Order: sequence, then C-alpha cells, then structure tokens
Amino acid sequence: GFELACGHALPAGATLAYKVHGPPVGASKGVILHPTSFDAVHDELEYSIGEGQTLDTSAYTVVVPNLLGNGVSYSPSRMGHAERLAGYPPLLSIGDNVRAQHLLLEHLHAARGAPMAPLSLVYGYSMGALQAYEWAVAHPDHVERIAAVCGAARCGELNGVFLRSIEEALKADAAWDASRGHFTTRPDRGLRAFGSIYAGWGVGAGWYTQRGYASAGFECAEAFVRDSYLPAFANCDADDLLSQIRTWRHADVSRHTGGDLAAALGRVRARVLLMPCDEDRYFTLGEAQHEAALLGERATLRPIVSAAGHRAGDPHRPELAAEAAFIRRHVHELLSER
Repeated sequence: GFELACGHALPAGATLAYKVHGPPVGASKGVILHPTSFDAVHDELEYSIGEGQTLDTSAYTVVVPNLLGNGVSYSPSRMGHAERLAGYPPLLSIGDNVRAQHLLLEHLHAARGAPMAPLSLVYGYSMGALQAYEWAVAHPDHVERIAAVCGAARCGELNGVFLRSIEEALKADAAWDASRGHFTTRPDRGLRAFGSIYAGWGVGAGWYTQRGYASAGFECAEAFVRDSYLPAFANCDADDLLSQIRTWRHADVSRHTGGDLAAALGRVRARVLLMPCDEDRYFTLGEAQHEAALLGERATLRPIVSAAGHRAGDPHRPELAAEAAFIRRHVHELLSER
C-alpha cells in the first residue's frame, strides 16, 4: 500500500477521489491543481471553476483532488467495522496528500500519453494553501505558481490553539472512546459545541461588531451561529473531522529543512500569490507578511479586506461577491505572468 510519513501504510483499497474540469490533461495550456480544504469536497469548489471563472477552463485543465480524511477520499467514514477496529493511521500528513496527488497527476498524464509538465498553478484555500506550499517546497521544479488564499506555509501556534479547542469539544462528548481512538456513535452535543466554537473563529471580529452577518441575511449574531455554523457541522462524521484536524495541525513545510522556515521557503522557485484576509483569526495577515518577506521578489502580497475573515477566501456566498472578484482578478494576473 501507499506508505505514509508516520510509518503506516494505506490499505490496498484506499482511494484518492478527484475530479477533472475542462480539457483533458495534455490538451490545454496547462494544469491547475486545486486541492480541497477542511471539511470540503470537490463539488463544493465548482463555483470558482469554469470558463471565465477564477480557474478558467477555457485555457486550463483543473484537477481537484480530495483531501485524505475528508469523507470522499480514504477516510474513517469509508472504513468497514473490521477496519475501524484494526485502527486508523495516526496521521495523514499534508506531505502524504501531496505525494498522492503527484502520483495521480503522473497517472493522468500517462493515460493520455502526455509528458508530465510543471503545474501552471496550485490554487489553495485554507488547508488547500498548506498543500500548495508543500508542492512548492517539496517539488520546486514541478510548480510554476501557487496561490495561497487565507492559508500559510505551516500551522502556527495561534492556529494550533484554535484546532485544539474544537478537537477537545468533540472529544468531550460521551460518544468518544479514548481507548479505541474513535467515536462509538454520532457525538451530537460535541458537534454542536464544535460548530459554536468555530463560529467565533471562522469569521472576522467585524462580522459581529459591525453586523456583517446582516449582509448575509441574519438579524443577529445568535441567528447567524444557529442557522449557519451549527447546521454546517451537524451531520459531519466526527472521526473524519479529527483526521483532518490532525493533518492541519501538523502541517509545516519547514520539516523539510530541520524546522528552518526561511530555508524551506528558500527552496521555492514558483511565483507565489499570498492572499490573506486582514481579519482572518487563525491564518493571520502577520504570518503572510512574514512569509512574503522571506520569499522576497518571488511573492506578491494581496490582502483581502473583509469582515468575513477566513470565510472571505471561500467566497461562494452572494454577500462575498466583492471578495470573489478581488481573488479572481489577482489570480488571473498571476497566470498572465511569465
């Protein structure tokens, strides 16, 4: 099976789910890779893909691989009872995901008899940005550009505090079996606590203090949390969420260089577009500014000014049309650079 960085191997039947948009591989101007983010699956990203969209299929082939652990690719929720009892790998790392994606692209090119060319762009939001950075550091000759939207090169300490809080909220439910390391039933109370905490981090402070939620049709903050964040996670598989949290928390491109972030980013040859949101509460503007300084002339920093915070980088909602246009314009500028 596929060997993981943690020393385990995926079972023979493990899958990496993906979808290809636009012309077949080898029949377009190039390939854009768009890895999924936390608790997102490929069809939820289609709003930004198509002719004239942020990822323009009139010129490019767009490949969307699903994160391992997201419920569509190999995940706890896709394991049989016997497999669950045997145990789930302790960590499916960002590096594991990128190696699997590399194998996928090799397969897609070979199936078309096309040579493996450098990716025109790796476009990633949030956890997708962690994967984009991993591509640029681990495979510097295979990537021409990356766009990191509301993301970073690693999971910082503040980010880790956030992730620990939502993980502990899930595990506080009586359905958590610590001895076996998984949930015995759906942790409804834990998922409700998870969504309640996430609502305080997933948007910017201004979303509440300046009543940004009103632009989304909510009369008060309580209604926004109740009708937006709580239902978003109510039916999630909690073991899938924990798997993705572990992947996220351990993300760090500096593991390639003994913990030296400057050295890791020194390996990057791609053009880098950094698009943090000024009110993002866990992938912060300050971290993006620091990374831009380390990357120097290879980086372009284009902050998104929005009370939506982290949510601004995933602008599929009508109230985020300005954020969507801003991202689209700068991604198109990046792709026009030679």
